[in-house]
Amino acid sequence: MRDQATLAARTRLRGRTPPGYRWPRHVALVAAFTAVGLAVPLATTLPLGVADGLALAVILLAIVLAEYASHRWSMHRPRFPRAVYHRHVVEHHAFFSRDHMAIDHWTDLRWVLFPPWALPLLVVTILPFFAGLWALGAPRLAWLFLFAVIAYYGVYEITHALAHVRPGDGPLGRAIAAVTRHHRVHHDPTLMHRWNFNFVVPLGDWLWGTTWREPT
Repeated sequence: MRDQATLAARTRLRGRTPPGYRWPRHVALVAAFTAVGLAVPLATTLPLGVADGLALAVILLAIVLAEYASHRWSMHRPRFPRAVYHRHVVEHHAFFSRDHMAIDHWTDLRWVLFPPWALPLLVVTILPFFAGLWALGAPRLAWLFLFAVIAYYGVYEITHALAHVRPGDGPLGRAIAAVTRHHRVHHDPTLMHRWNFNFVVPLGDWLWGTTWREPT
C-alpha cells in the first residue's frame, strides 16, 4: 500500500513540474552559485594557515549540529516558514519512500535538489552572522564562516543527489549504497519524525541518540 502511495505521489508531483523545467539547467545553476560562493571567500583568505584549518573544523562541526537542529525541530513541523515544511515533508518525503529511494529519470532531480534560489537565500540569511563577526574585528573568520557554509551546502547537494540515484556496481555503487543506508531510514513515514536527521555527518544523531540502524 505504501509503495502504491509513493507511485501515486510521484505521478501527482510530476504533473506539477513546469513545462520549461530542464534538469541540466537546474544542476548548472546550483553548481554556478556554489562555485561563485566558494571562490569569493577563498580569494579573500588564501593562503590558508593552520589556524584557518582549525577554525574551519570548528565551524563545520557547528554547521553539522545546526543542520541536525533545523531538520529535527523545524523542517518536520508545519511552522514558519511553512514553505520549508511543505517542500521537505509534503513533497520530498512523498516522492521518495524507504522502498523507492531512486529517481526514475533525471527530471526527478527537481524533487531532490534544492531550488536554485535556495543558496542565495541561505547567504542572505547568514549575513547577520557574517556582519557580526566582521564587527567584532574578525573579518577573516567571517569569510571562513561564509566559505564553510557554502562548502557544506555543496557537499550536501552532491551526496543527497547520490543517495537518490540508483547505485550501480563497483566502488561508486557501494559508496552510494553506504550514503543511502542512513538516509533511507529517514524516508520511512513511521520513523522519519524521530530518527536519522543528519545526513552528511550523523554527529547530531549520535549526540542525541536518534540513530536508527537497519539490520545488516
